[in-house]
Amino acid sequence: MKRTILSAAVLLLFLYGTQKTCRAADPPNIFGLEVGNTWTYQGTGNNGPYTARDEVAAKELHNSRTVYVVKRRENGEWIETQWLERKSGKVKLWGGRADFDGKTCTMLFSSGLEQAWYPMQVGERRFSTTTLTIKEIDGYVFQASMRVDVVGKKRIDLSFGTVTAYKIRYQMRVWGKGADEATTFVQWRVPYLGYVKCEDQESADQLVSFSIGGRRITQDRDADKDGLKDYPEFWASVTD
Repeated sequence: MKRTILSAAVLLLFLYGTQKTCRAADPPNIFGLEVGNTWTYQGTGNNGPYTARDEVAAKELHNSRTVYVVKRRENGEWIETQWLERKSGKVKLWGGRADFDGKTCTMLFSSGLEQAWYPMQVGERRFSTTTLTIKEIDGYVFQASMRVDVVGKKRIDLSFGTVTAYKIRYQMRVWGKGADEATTFVQWRVPYLGYVKCEDQESADQLVSFSIGGRRITQDRDADKDGLKDYPEFWASVTD
C-alpha cells in the first residue's frame, strides 16, 4: 500500500490507539487538477506488487471553498479521497477520507496544508500547521503539520520518455492526546503532469499512463493516428 498524505495521517493516529514558470492565470493543468484527469502507477510494497489509480472525480464546495475531489484506488479497491484546493499558484489539502483496516475515517483540517506550488526552486521550503478532527470520533482534536522541502531536480526515465522532475520531501507530523508521530515520503513532481514517482519506507511506485484533458496517454497510443505517439505530442504542447 502506498503511503499517501491522508493514509499517513490516519495511520499515525491509529498507532496511538521540466522547469516552467507559473503563468498569471494559474493554468488548469499546471497541477493536473481538472475533473476527469487520471494517473496510473505500478508499484511494489510490503504486500507485493500493486497498481494504483488516482482520479480527479469531482469539483465541489467544501466549507465554502472550491476543492477538487481526488480518489485513489489500489488494485481496484478505494483507499483514499483527498480534498484539494488550487488557488494563487498553490495546492492545499483540506482533509478527506481514508480507509484503515476496513474503517473509513473522515478527516477535517481547520487550515489547508500546503502541498505544492509553482514556480518552484530547489532549496525552497514550506511549512504549515492545522488542527485535525475525525468525524467518526467525537471529542478528539489533534495538531498536524506538513513540511515540504524541494531537495533536488533530476531527469526521470518513464516508459514514454524522459521528464524533468522536482524531488520533494514531505514530512507529516500528528500529535496530541499523548501521541506524537511523524512520517516521511518523497515524490518527484512534474509541472502540468503531477507526481511521476513516489517512495517511502515501505513502498515505491512510478507512473505508467495518464489521462489529461480527456486524452489517455500511454507509451504506444496514437489517438489521432498521425504517426506520432501521444506522449511526445502532449509534452511538446505544455513546454512550448
